[in-house]
Amino acid sequence: MRWTKMTADKSDNKSKITINSYIRFCRAKALASLSLLVGLIYIALYVRDTLIRPVLGDVLVVIWLYFLLSSFLRFRTRTLIFITLLIAFSVEFAQYLKLPKLLGIEPGTALSTILGATFDWLDLVAYITGAVICLVIEWILHRRATAKIAH
Repeated sequence: MRWTKMTADKSDNKSKITINSYIRFCRAKALASLSLLVGLIYIALYVRDTLIRPVLGDVLVVIWLYFLLSSFLRFRTRTLIFITLLIAFSVEFAQYLKLPKLLGIEPGTALSTILGATFDWLDLVAYITGAVICLVIEWILHRRATAKIAH
């Protein structure tokens, strides 16, 4: 994966890889991302329980982030899921290191809500669950597209 333009020894255009090879816009995935974001905002603002907000919210945030990234990045599904998990795990480990507090981020602000406050191993399980759901969704979408082409 390279973001800079690189060329092979061959002079044909098929051997050139450019940044345009990795960037595109997918309206369907952008709409899915927007829908998930609305759901996540609703959960964050109005749901106060011990299951939907802390568990389902963590699963959904990974699915949202995956669809957000896949709406404008053209990578293999597994690569995008890996990037998504890397981001989610990084935020969780920043909580473990108390990074928001070290950076002086005030509790109750939007950034503090996004970064979270407490590390929990179960959050990592929720993130992995979200990633698996993304794999299943992409598998189903791929099967549907393949079936349409076959008919």
